[in-house]
Amino acid sequence: MGDREYTARARELGQKLRALREKAGLPAYDLADRLGWSASKVSRIESGDRNLAEAQVVRYAAYCGATPNDMDILQLLCREARNPGYWLTQRLRSLLYYESTAITSSSWDSLVVPGILQTQEYATALSTGAGVSPGLTHHYVGIRMERQRQLNHGGFTFYVHEQALRLRVGGNRVMNEQLLKLVLLTDQAGISIRVVPADLGERSHFGPTFIRWEYERHRPLVSVDIEPGLFLEEKPFVATYQAKLDRIKEVALTVGQSREVLAALASEFDRPEDPRDAPDRMAEEQLQRT
Repeated sequence: MGDREYTARARELGQKLRALREKAGLPAYDLADRLGWSASKVSRIESGDRNLAEAQVVRYAAYCGATPNDMDILQLLCREARNPGYWLTQRLRSLLYYESTAITSSSWDSLVVPGILQTQEYATALSTGAGVSPGLTHHYVGIRMERQRQLNHGGFTFYVHEQALRLRVGGNRVMNEQLLKLVLLTDQAGISIRVVPADLGERSHFGPTFIRWEYERHRPLVSVDIEPGLFLEEKPFVATYQAKLDRIKEVALTVGQSREVLAALASEFDRPEDPRDAPDRMAEEQLQRT
């Protein structure tokens, strides 16, 4: 793709985004504030002078009330403008859209720290450990970091199993920084992090990860981490997961107690790495001795 075609695609994308914003009656500075961007960034995007990641396109369009057809066109233009080789999956695109338009979000995580709360190094270690290629890891971690701008709008409640916080990901330093970030987030308005103690045994088991969103003009929606793209909006299913949230709320620690647990866990990981956890480094030292 030549520079001229690349620029033309970027300009076309910017023009369509601006038209969508104006149709929604949303001033550029207002949209920028909601997205956590500067007004100049919005201006450069709409002028075609700045690259835009696909995840950013989805968030931008969601705030402007884009239809599914609008979203498909915008994403295609974004792909052609950037041609990065890595595209959003349908499930991830839907997740970003539903998350961006919700007024409240309540979630349950039992295995790892919630994705939207992860540090860059924690998310990278998780992806690398799962055998994901460096290119895809960079792509998906970037999307995860972009999602965190949503936290500024509040309305988030996270229920996290204690074992998910104890699972050692990326080493002691990575875990220490991740847990300290969670401690800091407990002081942020509109964010509630509540820990479910591990010593509750079977009473702390509530199945796989799920998220329940509420909307101003639409009925609630649930995303369940059982299979890709599983979103539930039928009343019986939504009611089932609301009942789960009610039970989780009953056994979870208070926000204050959870903050103390998070701080204590951060202190536990505030120690030098165990050489036994770094086999490559040990092997290198052995080679230097021979």
